[in-house]
Formats: sequence, structure tokens, C-alpha cells
Amino acid sequence: MFEYLTIPIYQRAFVAIFLSGIMLSEVGMLMVLENFTFAAAGITHVAFAGVALFLLLGINPFLGAFAFAMLSAVLMWYFSEHREVHLDTAMGILFAFFMGLAVLFIGLSRGYSGEAISYLFGSVLTVSAIDIYLLIAAFLLVQLFLVVYHKDIFLILLNRELASAGGVNIKAISLIFLILLALVLTLTMKILGALLVLGMAVMPAVMGLRTGKSFIKSMILSAVFGGVLGLLGMSVALIVNTPPSATVIIISFLVMGATVALVKK
Repeated sequence: MFEYLTIPIYQRAFVAIFLSGIMLSEVGMLMVLENFTFAAAGITHVAFAGVALFLLLGINPFLGAFAFAMLSAVLMWYFSEHREVHLDTAMGILFAFFMGLAVLFIGLSRGYSGEAISYLFGSVLTVSAIDIYLLIAAFLLVQLFLVVYHKDIFLILLNRELASAGGVNIKAISLIFLILLALVLTLTMKILGALLVLGMAVMPAVMGLRTGKSFIKSMILSAVFGGVLGLLGMSVALIVNTPPSATVIIISFLVMGATVALVKK
């Protein structure tokens, strides 16, 4: 097992899965508390439409995923904050449209390419040094957001009307969060895949909320669960020779089930 740690490909894979686990669990906790996990799932599928389009055009698919994810985040924010449409409802509309586009683009390109499949199911062993730098940058942005706005976020989660009356700029914080969420989901799609990335966002968050006694403690525990489960899943995948992304999700599910069963809320 330890010989893998001397190989750059696996070193990058472990770093990527660790950072992804922490970031996804942190934003995932806010998603769970705000009850818009479907909206987050929709962002990854909208991003996949960008992957399909840019592959069809012969352009770097990450740029397509990033552009489409950011577009969906801004549109969701606009509909929810200015048209009083719930985030899940707004994403339901966008999800159908962009998945239609994804199917169209894939049809025009006459089937999936290997790179498209990697964005669907994840390919952590293809992570490059540039991907690591981008993950580190996103990780730092998420931590900065949580440190600067943690009191405002807590007030918003507690009572939006009370937060607004207290001078909290809910619209601005919501937009920043959705943009960060889109960024994190886009970067981690290549690692865990669009079909699996939401699991890594939700399950550690559920465990953190189950075991934490306060908002801050729950956030810290969610991050710890996410990072540790990412490393554990990656290690098991290398030992038993299974797909890393699927292994991480399955182990996370089993640990979450045990946590929910054994720990009283």
C-alpha cells in the first residue's frame, strides 16, 4: 500500500480525494440544512451539458463544465431571489432543459467519448498538477467564505427574516455560496463523477450533523468525515482493485448508516 505514495499519480489522487472530501462535506452541510440537495445535483448535470458541448466543439471540457455550472448557479440565484422561486424548483426547470441539451450534443458527437465518461463516473487517477492547484485554490476560497460569513450563515439558517432585519445581505451571501458550490462541484466532477459527487457532499454532512452539538462543531466534523472517508475509500480501492469513486461512496454510505443507527440525535 505504502509504495503507492511514492508514485506521483497516486500522490495527486490522494490529495485530490482528500481536498474534495473536505470541501464537498462543508458545502454539503449547508445544502442539507437549506434543503436544496436536488439543486446541487442539478448543477452537476448542467455542467455535464457543458462537457458534452465543448467536447463536440473540440475545446477543453472543463471550461464547458465550469461555464455551464456558473450559469446555472446565477440563474438559480436570480429565480430564487428575484422571482421568488425555490432553488429546487428553479433547478427542476434548468435541469430538464440542460439535460436535453446534453443528450443533443452527445447525439451529434455520435456517442460518449472516454473523457465524457470520466466526468460522469470520475477518474481520480487522471488528476494533473494543475487540477491540484485549482482544488487548493477552491479549498482556500471555501474556508475563507466560511470563516468570514459563518455568523451570517448561521443567522440565515436560523431565520431569514431575522437575519435580514439584522442587516445580513442574504442575496449577496446566497450568490457567493452558489458560485462557490458550482466551482467545487465542477472541480470534483472529474474526481468522483457527476453521478456520484452529490453522495460525498451529503453523507459526511449527515454524519457531522448527527454527531455535532453545535453549528461549528457539526461543520468541523463534516469536514473530518469527508476527508477521512475520501482517504479510506481511495486506500481500499487500491488494495482490492475497485473503482475509487464508487468505493468512496459505498464506504461513506456504510459508515453513515452505522452513524445514524448508533448515534442518537
